[in-house]
Amino acid sequence: MKETDPSRQPGISAYLKSYTHIEHQALEKLLVRRMKQVRSTTDYIRLLGLFYYYYHALESAMAPWLDIPDALSRRKAASILEDIKALGGVLPETGLRPEVPPISGRAAALGAAYVLEGSTLGGIIIAGMISGQLRMQAEEGFSFFNGYGAATGEMWKKFREYLDTLGENDRQPAAEAAKNTFLTFKDWAIAYEPIFQI
Repeated sequence: MKETDPSRQPGISAYLKSYTHIEHQALEKLLVRRMKQVRSTTDYIRLLGLFYYYYHALESAMAPWLDIPDALSRRKAASILEDIKALGGVLPETGLRPEVPPISGRAAALGAAYVLEGSTLGGIIIAGMISGQLRMQAEEGFSFFNGYGAATGEMWKKFREYLDTLGENDRQPAAEAAKNTFLTFKDWAIAYEPIFQI
């Protein structure tokens, strides 16, 4: 049996990590640059708006297909609105709306969820960076970036194990959805940029 045989490939989660590496790095570079420019609560609220519009659209598209046992506890858009409210702000207004990958099945939903769940791993570091720039504690107004707190590692492990139960026929649909999530999120971040200049 050849090494390229699907049955001898790594698990789905490892495959997605490799398959989306370039797109992941490109999005991360863009977002980190924007995060480092946060110098006021207003800047931070605008940054949260960037995430809210994309997460809300994607979570809505994923919802009919996402059958993880703890799916509801993993939804993140609502926590972004709570953070904005805690900071005394309102969601930035924009006539723009993000395009998200078409989600037409369980594999695609899990591929997209891979991106959102994976983002929680660096969230606490981001919360510390931004709160340091704002000279405030990374507590109230930081629930989105703080993710699952001390349970973040365990939540990621549970998600990854669930993702790895996908069959081989689901490998590529999940990978394409993950890649397109990174790509469309990057497109949205670029389109949203003028909000930071208001």
